[in-house]
Amino acid sequence: MPNTFAYLMLFSWPLVATVMFRVLPLQKALIWTLIGGFLFLPSATQIKLPMLPALDKSLIPAVSALVLCVIMSSRVDPFRDRAGRTGRTFIIGLLGLLVATPLLTTLQNPEAIPIGPTFLPGLRIYDAFSMISSIVVAVIPFYIGLRYLNTQDGHRLLLQAFAVGALVYSLPVLFEVRMSPQLHTWIYGFFPHDFVQHIRAGGYRPVVFLNHGLMVGNFFCLAILSALTLWREGLREGRPASGWFYAAVWLIFALVASKNLGALGITAVLSMFVVFTGKRIQTSFAMVVALVVILYPMLRGAGHIPVDAVHELATSVDEERAASLKFRLDNEDALLAHANEKPVFGWGNWGRNQLYDDVTGEMISVTDGSWIILIGMYGWIGYIAHFGLLTLPVFFYYLRGKEFGPSLITPGLMLVLSAALIDLIPNAGLVNYVWLMAGGLAGYVLWPSAGTVGKAKAGLPQATGAATVDPAQGLATWVMASAEGAGRKPRSARHGRRD
Repeated sequence: MPNTFAYLMLFSWPLVATVMFRVLPLQKALIWTLIGGFLFLPSATQIKLPMLPALDKSLIPAVSALVLCVIMSSRVDPFRDRAGRTGRTFIIGLLGLLVATPLLTTLQNPEAIPIGPTFLPGLRIYDAFSMISSIVVAVIPFYIGLRYLNTQDGHRLLLQAFAVGALVYSLPVLFEVRMSPQLHTWIYGFFPHDFVQHIRAGGYRPVVFLNHGLMVGNFFCLAILSALTLWREGLREGRPASGWFYAAVWLIFALVASKNLGALGITAVLSMFVVFTGKRIQTSFAMVVALVVILYPMLRGAGHIPVDAVHELATSVDEERAASLKFRLDNEDALLAHANEKPVFGWGNWGRNQLYDDVTGEMISVTDGSWIILIGMYGWIGYIAHFGLLTLPVFFYYLRGKEFGPSLITPGLMLVLSAALIDLIPNAGLVNYVWLMAGGLAGYVLWPSAGTVGKAKAGLPQATGAATVDPAQGLATWVMASAEGAGRKPRSARHGRRD
């Protein structure tokens, strides 16, 4: 059970966020409110109220950032003068579909399901509103990114936050590699997952304050790609950028030490694209990843995903990991067959998307990947609504890439998002920063202002009140500059106010 300090940290985060919004530029403050909450607040700690989503480390930072952005930002509507009716239509349509799906799912699932001694209730309107509230809260970071991180400078700050956040996190990660994952227990009073799953290769897989060691590996994967993107962009702009390269090397060392084989594989492949290819190839690869992810359930059901080859490759590396992968793949096959019984709107909540023993009524399935969870609960319509929002800006950027200038920042952020999307296939990692990335890309690509596009074409900086960090000054100075907002401007400029 969480201790008192766990709840104190959780519910004091709005105060921490308020301080950050007072001392940092708005874009930095909102990024660190979300990413800082993800990294340092206790996992599996929540208070659940009727018909409302759980008050936890996902909801509290997201709502805090949204409220403070509304209070601190300009009173001028940032979308008022924006072009892009097609982008607006797609975004509003997918958001509407996202909210409407639980109602349709509820109407399709009124019947109760008795399985031995287990009784799964039919869905009511109450359940529809409960699912809708959870979805609305989940996509708050998407809206924040759409509205407040819709520039290349916003994307740059997001990449910097991933890299700097992982650098700070590398110290407790390496501590737990040596001493075992104990920090969550020592500070918050309990371990958030199964400890046995974090004993790996004669050592330990760190957890720190996340809900699973796999999340640590995924975050470090994104941070490495972010640091390499910033290094490449610095070289393109003719600025000193070696600090970002050294940061990436250090983070690779920490990722290897953390024993996250899957995240390491994703990092190895995508790093090649970040380091050795240009904007066009990076964008094309991100588009291919987005296309595969959006069609993954169909490709998997049709047998076009080479799962047997992947299993054989895993066996050649580590038989224990291969056995775990095989268990996941078998579960997904069974769960996908169950989902196909209600393919359009899914089974809904109350565990109706799971599999149970006919005699004992015990649950016999394990849902690991976000894709199988979403398609089982909300069917194809809900799946397309979720992953459509995540992948739509990638498709549009690929079609309109020439409009956005030579910068590698936004293509690099798309590769970082691609890494997160790939990880959503085997793991349930659809967290705040994934939605934030997708929203920032959607706002820039699908809802651009004429001035922003014009500056991007000319390769000019876009004024956002964000300070540029020069990592060549040394990692210590660099981290402090990123955290404190080097080169502060007057308060009205820092918070985006227009006097």
